[in-house]
Amino acid sequence: MTPRHSSLAAAARRALGALAPVLLVSIGLGSCQTAPDRSIPDPLPETLSWALPPSDGTAFLGLEVRENDSGSLESLSFDPGVRVHKVTERSPAQAAGIQVDDVILEMDGVELAVPEDLEALLRKAGGGARAALKAQRGDTVFNIELNLGGKDAASAPSASEAFVLDPARSRGAWGTGDGAVLVSRAADGPVGSLPLGARVVELNGEAIVSGRGLVRRLISMDPGTTVELGIAEAGGDVEPQKVTLLDEGRRTTRFSIPVVATYSATPDRTREDFVLLDLYLISLFRYSREGKEKQWRVLRFFQFASGVGELDE
Repeated sequence: MTPRHSSLAAAARRALGALAPVLLVSIGLGSCQTAPDRSIPDPLPETLSWALPPSDGTAFLGLEVRENDSGSLESLSFDPGVRVHKVTERSPAQAAGIQVDDVILEMDGVELAVPEDLEALLRKAGGGARAALKAQRGDTVFNIELNLGGKDAASAPSASEAFVLDPARSRGAWGTGDGAVLVSRAADGPVGSLPLGARVVELNGEAIVSGRGLVRRLISMDPGTTVELGIAEAGGDVEPQKVTLLDEGRRTTRFSIPVVATYSATPDRTREDFVLLDLYLISLFRYSREGKEKQWRVLRFFQFASGVGELDE
């Protein structure tokens, strides 16, 4: 080794010796953060040629209801039943004494969880039918029996809900028709083996009467939970079907070793950022991605990008 090379090697050793404590402290101060993987699923590949048969709108109760939530954004929770938001004048509900803020717990023995449950039961009952409601006001529960009135179909809203998407647990789309109807699903999702048009009438032994009611219950369960769906057969039998709800795991959203390296990303991976040797005023290398746009920077002076201005299809 020449004297010149020897002096360079000695200088390098001294530099590394001086930098070693900084690196050790940086590694000791390092941090890592993860978040549930909530990647946006691909569009559902199949859809039934039909949506749902239109309702003749003959059943009329005279209630506008909402989900029975706690009303607090800080500690949001959902309780059984649906909460009355509005009572139509001269309606069967008003004649029965139902008031705003009452909670309708059941109709004809079927527990209600979302407004769509009540709507599905009303469509099934039809105008003039006798209905039994269980309602709660304060700490008192009432049993109410009434006749459902008739409502002119021409005055009913022209728009109706076709289905409810569930990208988080079943990766399916569920309509309402004597239960929850599978309108569309991802082939590789938890319900990919079920045929389109399958009707789910039970979830873990509990009755299901609407698509939104099924989705609400599924979302309340932990990812990876195995549930039993009751599938209605042509002969009227109910066939149990075990399904394991989607669990996409967790992804690292932030990792940091001060000065050495920093990585951050959104849970759905639409944005990523990586910095190597970040000295705050200048960094050795930086990579960032926003959608389809990618950028590379070296020493902050040399920069190039690709995919700028492209729109996601």
